[in-house]
Amino acid sequence: MTRSLVLTTAIGLALSTLQPTLSAAAAGATTTNRPPAKSSARDAAANEEKQLIGVLRSGASPREKDAACAQLKRIGTARAVPALSALLPDEQLSHSARYALESMPSAEAGRALTDALGKTSGQTRVGIVQSLGFRHEARAVPALTPLLADPDPALAAAAATALGQIGGPKALKALQAAGPSAGAVRNAVTDATLRCAADLLRAGKLSKALPIYQRLHETEQADYLRVAAYRGMILSARRQALPLMSGAITGGEGTSQTAALQLVSQVQAPGAALALAQLLPKVPAVVQVALIGGLSQRGDPAAAPAIAALADSATPEVRLAAISALGVLGDASLVPLLAQSAASATGAEQEAARLALVQLRRGDPARALLAQLPGAQPAVQVELARALGDRRDRAAVPVLLALAQQGSDSARKAALQALAALVDQAQLAAIVRLVFEANTEAARSEAAEALSAACHNIQLLRGRVNLDPLMQGLATSSTEVRVALLPVCGGLIDPQVRSALRAAVAGSQPQVRAAAIRALSYTRDGELLPDLLKIACEAPEENFRTLAIRACVRLTTQEETVKLSNAQRLEPLKTILATPLNAGQKRIVLAGLAEIPEVPALQLVEPLLSEAAVQVEAAQAAIKIASGLPYAQTDVAVDALKQVLAATTDAPTRQAAEKALKELEAGTDFITAWQVAGPYRQEGKDYAALFDVVFPPETKGTPGVKWRAPAAGTDSKRPWVVDLLKTFGGEQCVAYARTRVRSSQACPARLEVGSDDGVKVWLNDKLVHTNNTFRGLQPGSDKVNVTLNPGWNQLLLKVTQLNQGWAFCVRFLTPDGRHLEGLEFDSRPPAAQRNRVNRPPSAAQPQ
Repeated sequence: MTRSLVLTTAIGLALSTLQPTLSAAAAGATTTNRPPAKSSARDAAANEEKQLIGVLRSGASPREKDAACAQLKRIGTARAVPALSALLPDEQLSHSARYALESMPSAEAGRALTDALGKTSGQTRVGIVQSLGFRHEARAVPALTPLLADPDPALAAAAATALGQIGGPKALKALQAAGPSAGAVRNAVTDATLRCAADLLRAGKLSKALPIYQRLHETEQADYLRVAAYRGMILSARRQALPLMSGAITGGEGTSQTAALQLVSQVQAPGAALALAQLLPKVPAVVQVALIGGLSQRGDPAAAPAIAALADSATPEVRLAAISALGVLGDASLVPLLAQSAASATGAEQEAARLALVQLRRGDPARALLAQLPGAQPAVQVELARALGDRRDRAAVPVLLALAQQGSDSARKAALQALAALVDQAQLAAIVRLVFEANTEAARSEAAEALSAACHNIQLLRGRVNLDPLMQGLATSSTEVRVALLPVCGGLIDPQVRSALRAAVAGSQPQVRAAAIRALSYTRDGELLPDLLKIACEAPEENFRTLAIRACVRLTTQEETVKLSNAQRLEPLKTILATPLNAGQKRIVLAGLAEIPEVPALQLVEPLLSEAAVQVEAAQAAIKIASGLPYAQTDVAVDALKQVLAATTDAPTRQAAEKALKELEAGTDFITAWQVAGPYRQEGKDYAALFDVVFPPETKGTPGVKWRAPAAGTDSKRPWVVDLLKTFGGEQCVAYARTRVRSSQACPARLEVGSDDGVKVWLNDKLVHTNNTFRGLQPGSDKVNVTLNPGWNQLLLKVTQLNQGWAFCVRFLTPDGRHLEGLEFDSRPPAAQRNRVNRPPSAAQPQ
């Protein structure tokens, strides 16, 4: 349901009043001598307007007149003005009439609103004043002017606001001549005067706007109004704008300074950026920060030298603002300053310097970065290398390769990280050589990490990566290098990689085998699942088994690149569970089983509920699996949850199981066996009116009603929600649903109904519930106490449809809301009866 439903309903009611006349006119139309389409459209609109005017002049209800006003707002012309103006004094309908009038372009609409000022009072009069302002009704200025002195502050403030919206010399004169006032009225007058002055400013009449702003700045007390007035002074001061700003910025804290700082990024004057930047040494730190921010937004590099001078300010906030601005305003000459700041600063200031090095565009920043790199201190080299990588400047690759070979530990690491982002296929072999040439295990590991990242980036960019350099390295290098290169294989999906990993696992070198198993444990390649499963089940080392088990679980339940059915996902976990496992390994498998909502997964979990070491994890897995099973397997899920409750004493686990069990059992009470008929409509009637129209399904024995099974619902977890929209579609209509419920004895019951939208319910041909409404579906919205007869009981529903969703759900409970035992349901009439319990129905045969 949407907020537009109320308006839609109101309009529908009005149209229903007019429909018989319009239908009669349509019935009398002929197909010969047809006028042009545009003429026909105009005639139709005129006829519709005439009918709507008739509604306004009739004894129709306020609701119908409100709907007619809403339509006239869209199609009304000057012909509708008299009827609308007659409603303006009506407190109940004035707002509806003025909303229609305020959007009409005709002069008559404006006159009607203006004339109504003398016929109304209170909030009704205030609303009409607001509509005149909305229309910019210049002819209303003489009528609005006296209201500025009205004793009702709401009316006086509304009049001031309307005069400001209307604007022009007469409105401005009235506002300036307004007598003394206070509070909201004074602020409204000032705000309206500012609006008039802004109109003059936009029209280029600066000499007329300036004295208005000056007077307001001198006389007003509210800070926000003084700020607005001083802004106007600056914007209308022409050549004096910069002196005004400079004086205000350096003159100390106040509204004029605030206004001037707000305009630093906007004011248009020759040399403004340089002139304003020269104020920086003359103002306190807090003003420096604001001034730098405005200069940065201007984007004029003339301010850069003055801002750069503050990059070593004693005030952290000033340093941060200056460094941030230099990335926008600076050029290549600032590379040394920014690199030094990035190397020596911390926190936000360091991040700002790093960002500025990446943002620099003026001059040739890349050349400046490369020129600084060889002779810089290690910490500065780190920042220069980082910047080259973040700038994605591939020309830096040779210099970075040299730094990765000869630089300090920190510089080498930064160079490798940058190379990972920059190298393409042609330079991949050079990264492999870095792994070969590394003198320490740490250096080899860092180079291998860069190689892995580079392969990933190339694959993303090119779609594939040529792994020949990597494969050659694995085939010919030393044990240490192979151990460093094998982890690179873990992130790649490629036939060569599979062969290399399998060969390494099967090889005789323990270090190489261990590295290969670890690489396998991080693979995203589903083709390697059998290899991992073998290690998980057969490896003599517990640590390797654990790694492989975790990898099997990840590949089968988490990895998006591996596409498996639930049965295929389950099989490896079943195989692992059949081997001897420690408690930690069982917990890993249980986490995987929890992601497979299938009965066989539940069957694997249930035996572990009796093992104290993993009982909580087994219970949690069982709860998740049971909650995810299809509705048709509710019985299995309920049994599993009861087993959890019988096995575990852990309070949070029991609470989760009880909640899941309650939700499942509640779902089993809803009726799923239904036949439906419809949709039914009647010309000129909306969903609310159709609620009381008797259609054939309500009359017992009426022939020709076509009953059928509803379409399958869209929510597999709630198949008991009958989706009428999917079955029938449409708006402004009704449908019927029927079923039968068998009770072994006479018993009281509570019938709970949820519906979208309204609903009528008959039990054994007796009307037991009505609710003519519009709403979204909420199970159990309506609760009705009924009595079920022994044997079969007939249940019939009528459900209305406004628009959007259309559905219902029904269940019988005991009067106190518990499960009601011994009920059977059948959607078919007695002649076709085959008793059934409450289960999802197969396709019922239509009658």
